[in-house]
Amino acid sequence: MSSKVVLTASAAAFGIFGSGWFLLPETMYKYWAIVPDPNHYVGRRYGAFMLGLAVISWLARGAPNTGARRAILVGSLVAWVLTDALSLYGALTLGLNAWPAFGVELALVVGFVWVVFIRPEPAV
Repeated sequence: MSSKVVLTASAAAFGIFGSGWFLLPETMYKYWAIVPDPNHYVGRRYGAFMLGLAVISWLARGAPNTGARRAILVGSLVAWVLTDALSLYGALTLGLNAWPAFGVELALVVGFVWVVFIRPEPAV
């Protein structure tokens, strides 16, 4: 597995989840079984942030493996670990419909751990 594959999968996940929260927050609130905030403001902010991360991941896919690209890989790993932990908490403790997201996020965590720690690509 290469970092390009992991970054592509990350961009896709950020893009799909981000688009849903940004464009269809009411649907996302219902799917997750979350009480929506007034005007769906928080959901749209979350979606906007995720869309920005999708662009970063997408553009970093073909970049040389420099310190800056490694920073993007490590930052993405941190983002997915924290998000996955919250999805697990939501599913186990809050009764949210978070298991599908937890599975996707866990796969991305494993991918990022692989390319950052287990089989890092040589720096240029």
